[in-house]
Amino acid sequence: MKRYMIENAKCDITEGGFSCGPIDGSVVVTVKFKENGSTHWLSLVEVEGTPNLFLFDKDVHDELVKEDFTDEEFTSYMEDHSIDEFNGIAFGMDYSDIFVSISEDPENPAVPLIKYLIALARCDMEETEDLIDMATG
Repeated sequence: MKRYMIENAKCDITEGGFSCGPIDGSVVVTVKFKENGSTHWLSLVEVEGTPNLFLFDKDVHDELVKEDFTDEEFTSYMEDHSIDEFNGIAFGMDYSDIFVSISEDPENPAVPLIKYLIALARCDMEETEDLIDMATG
C-alpha cells in the first residue's frame, strides 16, 4: 500500500486584522511529504473555522502566515494550487465534509496524512510541537 512520508510540519497563526470588527488570525498548517520520490507541501489554512487546502510544489508556509493580500502574484499562485480533493478524499466547506469523505474510503493511504493535518490545525498551540515531533519521519 502506498504511504506518505512526512518530512516536516509547521503550524502558525496569522496576525488577524480588522474588517467590520476585529478578526482572529487564521491557523496555517503545512506538511512537507514525499510521494513516489517527489516532495510536496500540503497546506491547510483555516479561516474562521473553514478549512482551505492547497497542494504546493515549494514551501510557502511563511508567505501564507504573512497573509499579504496585496501580493497579486502570490495570491494567484495560491488560487492555482487550491485543491478540493487529495487522492480521492474530497474537501468541503467544513471539517465534517472531509470526515464524510474519509468514512467512505477509510483505507485510502491519504487518510492518515489528512487526519494529521487536521489534528495540527485543531489542537491547542501548546500541543503542536509534540505532534510535529511525533509524526516527522
